[in-house]
Amino acid sequence: MRKEVIKAYISREPILKAVAALFEQEIHDTLAGVTHIDRISCRYKSHKSFMTKAFDTTNVPPYTDPLQEIEDQIAARVIVFFLSDIPIVRSHLEKAFTTVEYRRRKPDRDESFGYESEHMICVIPPNVKTSEWLSRSDMPVTAEVQIRTIFMHAYAEPQHDLAYKGADELPSEVRRELAWIAASAWGADHAYERFFAWYRSRVGPSNDSDDVA
Repeated sequence: MRKEVIKAYISREPILKAVAALFEQEIHDTLAGVTHIDRISCRYKSHKSFMTKAFDTTNVPPYTDPLQEIEDQIAARVIVFFLSDIPIVRSHLEKAFTTVEYRRRKPDRDESFGYESEHMICVIPPNVKTSEWLSRSDMPVTAEVQIRTIFMHAYAEPQHDLAYKGADELPSEVRRELAWIAASAWGADHAYERFFAWYRSRVGPSNDSDDVA
């Protein structure tokens, strides 16, 4: 099964790449005029990353049809300035795309600090699907969209790049330092949010601001 899955996935990579670029442009168009967006990006999952996820023995339950079940074969990310920008962006995306799942990822305990992000699973809109995509019956139905602040991203991305999973093997001092980084990012987000609230109370919403009613 493993060989058949990787062969099928490698054959779809050029199609995923093309649709990811179109999906990114669609998100840009959807969020045109929304302020405080640092960047929008969209990528397709490489076959190496796909296979690691598809056959990860820690998945419960395990994937039975990873070519269909893995929802982030195409994944977009919207990075915003302030915490209060997240629901604004999410509202625009929910109006533009059919959302089948929404999760706010954060530590389970209030006294813990770690990875935070908002994840939406959206149906891939038909207008971004290429003819090559439409000619196949095994392409994914959904894509993932993450919404983060700059500080959430600053904490999460180096961790993802290092791809270090063995948290139990880390020395106590290293775990404390990682927790300190996460806590600093959380504190910076909330400090900036307080500053932004103070600023708006003095000058009011800017003319190009886009608030959710």
